[in-house]
Amino acid sequence: MRHRFLSHSVVVVVSALVCGSTLLAQDSQQTEAPKVSNWGYQAEGPRPELPPLDPNEPFDAHDFSGVWVTDHRGTNGFRSMTDEDGTPPRMAWAQEVYLSRKTARPHKGKEAVEPAFGNDPIMACNPKGLLRLFMYTDPAEFIHTSTGDRILMTFQSQGSTRNIWMDGRALPTAPEPRWNGYSVGRWEDDTLVVDTIGFDDRAWLDQYGNVYSKDMRLEERWRRVGRDTIEAVYRIDDPTSYTRPWVSTTKIYRRQAHELREIFCAPMDELYFNAVIRDPAGGVIAP
Repeated sequence: MRHRFLSHSVVVVVSALVCGSTLLAQDSQQTEAPKVSNWGYQAEGPRPELPPLDPNEPFDAHDFSGVWVTDHRGTNGFRSMTDEDGTPPRMAWAQEVYLSRKTARPHKGKEAVEPAFGNDPIMACNPKGLLRLFMYTDPAEFIHTSTGDRILMTFQSQGSTRNIWMDGRALPTAPEPRWNGYSVGRWEDDTLVVDTIGFDDRAWLDQYGNVYSKDMRLEERWRRVGRDTIEAVYRIDDPTSYTRPWVSTTKIYRRQAHELREIFCAPMDELYFNAVIRDPAGGVIAP
């Protein structure tokens, strides 16, 4: 009888402990602040495994379909139009704006700052703008519409998409400002030539704070030189900002056997990252 009583007592105690821990866990879950997904790629999971590229696949020089990425080898990793010494002289107002842009990356004429003290607009999830999207190492995908009236260029970075109109239209005379501008394209033999105007000048040209004005005209020349290789050269004509045109080094894009991931810059994630990582790293502690 005593053994049965002890056994019953043990069951009661164990049950009480389990129930108590469960209640504590539930209470903790109820009082814990809602979690925010990790900033960056972590929430996306592993990259989907796709079949490798076929080394014997034929290609059409006028077909850019696929996912492509550049590593900026032509500028020794310097993610801009050219290396630092290739930047054209800026007009006085452009130089003043350039110097006012605080970045964590040192550049000619200004020192780097802790990211917490920078004023880069993308730290608040503002659009990067077309040129800066070019300067990133995230991949981009070309999609040709079945009607042939346009080519879409979709960037993994910020999930941004641009239209390149291929239907013979002219550039608008007074386009509304757009982060990616207004683009029309044409073929010159095997080179895709794209002209773009109508830029919103609040975006930075690159991560170093280089500038451009709403009057900038961008010409891109894309050429598929192999099954998995595209060469691109950009030319900026912006006499409002620079004393001469700025022609990029040749950018090399390599085709990738994977899909673009959904990577939006969600303000809630960026604010969380600022509060937990960027600001504390710079010594900025929230009250």
